Amino acid sequence: MSGVQPLRRGMKRICIYCQTWESGGIEAFISNTLSHMDLSGLEIEIVAEALRRSVFTEELEAKGVVFHELSGSPRRIVGNYRRFSKLVSMRRYDVLHFNLFQALPMVCLLPAKREGVPIRIAHSHNTMLRQSRTRAVKMRIHRIASYLFSGIATDWWACSDAAARFMFPDTRSSGEEYRIIPNGICLNRFVFNVAERERMRKRLNLEGTFVIGNVGRLCFQKNQTFLLDIFSRIYAEEPSARLLLVGEGEALAALKEQAGRLSISNAVIFFGNTSEVEKLLWAMDVFVFPSIFEGLGIAAVEAQAAGLPTLCSDRVPQEALASSLAQQISLDAPLSQWGDAIMDAQRQKTAVDTVRQLEEHGFDVKTVSAEIRGVYCR
Repeated sequence: MSGVQPLRRGMKRICIYCQTWESGGIEAFISNTLSHMDLSGLEIEIVAEALRRSVFTEELEAKGVVFHELSGSPRRIVGNYRRFSKLVSMRRYDVLHFNLFQALPMVCLLPAKREGVPIRIAHSHNTMLRQSRTRAVKMRIHRIASYLFSGIATDWWACSDAAARFMFPDTRSSGEEYRIIPNGICLNRFVFNVAERERMRKRLNLEGTFVIGNVGRLCFQKNQTFLLDIFSRIYAEEPSARLLLVGEGEALAALKEQAGRLSISNAVIFFGNTSEVEKLLWAMDVFVFPSIFEGLGIAAVEAQAAGLPTLCSDRVPQEALASSLAQQISLDAPLSQWGDAIMDAQRQKTAVDTVRQLEEHGFDVKTVSAEIRGVYCR
């Protein structure tokens, strides 16, 4: 643990907990929220089981946010529990905000309640566990932990109805006790900028091309292998097509190998992570999001804010389809149907006031941040 500061009188001390801190969707939600929140009277500490390289860390540290790492690995369950118990005893938090993609970390609500933390928020950001040989066992542990520990929370939040049903028992996921908290974004940041589009396309040698894009961790969940298969069919018919993948992850090597096997390596750009995702979105023509599961799918919301036709799988929650630019296609549909939909979306592209539509669906980060601050300060 690092960055421990002395207690300051008259301040609300907020602990925001996540399993890992890197450059994923939960981290983007936390960063967006805190960057637009009135932090006066608040001391914000982010606690993670493992701290890794992140595009969000520097900006938050500049705002006075303090980071603590527990054991360095989510697999060290006992060590993380002991370290967190010690930390919560030392820091005397007023609010504990748990950001979750599975239920087991809610065991740490026990020491929080024991130490008298008055506001204990369990916040679901997920609808399924990642593929692995032990997923069946992990799902059973997840369900047991949900029933044992979710009742220790004082508040139950979720980014979608599906995320609530996944994380909380039926008694709380009925809609009567949990609150939907949209993953707010700075809508004005994503308003289309033609000059920046041209600059980015020139930088990436995309001038005169048709760009299909995706933003997300390169992993099983985001299903970029399926997207490469779709793209290979489009590329065979449209040699000017390019695929722009923004993100990093454990599937990078396998995806590059697949691109080589499909003879499309020269048409696929693996960009990596960025703190300027809006500029990459402006460089795209169509956004494709074939995820196998999503808590919400904030990347799809950002794509709509950027004015992009957005094609989502039927596994993406309805809450993410927040404008007339978005549509869903079944993952069971043939590749040809996906390819036709992508080409149709490009041909039918029209200017749409997505900012207004997304505001109506609650995605304005200023509104979301004010709502969360209201709970922190109650």
